[in-house]
Amino acid sequence: MDEPKLHPILHRPHEYDISDFRYHVDSEEPSESFIEMTLQKNTGSVILRFWQPINLKIEEGFPRPTRGMVFYDRSADGLENIKIEVSDFEGSWGAITFCARSVEKVVTQS
Repeated sequence: MDEPKLHPILHRPHEYDISDFRYHVDSEEPSESFIEMTLQKNTGSVILRFWQPINLKIEEGFPRPTRGMVFYDRSADGLENIKIEVSDFEGSWGAITFCARSVEKVVTQS
């Protein structure tokens, strides 16, 4: 099987630190649930919103820096409501992994 394609939402996400992590659950309309992550690199930050997340796993050790964070584009896999995968290519302590229907940049600050 081929290595999955990288998602273009953020170049080199493994160089960022997570400074804020929020999971909003909409029990009446699950498709409106989201995970919002604020990622910081040097003096800049970006907020990403992942819509309709599933299979969230936060490993022991979080909130250590996630130096192996990677975003894969899963849109070609043909899975319903799974277009992006947040993973960890180093298997580092404290990794966050999940899949989501989509992702968008909410704010970019420098």
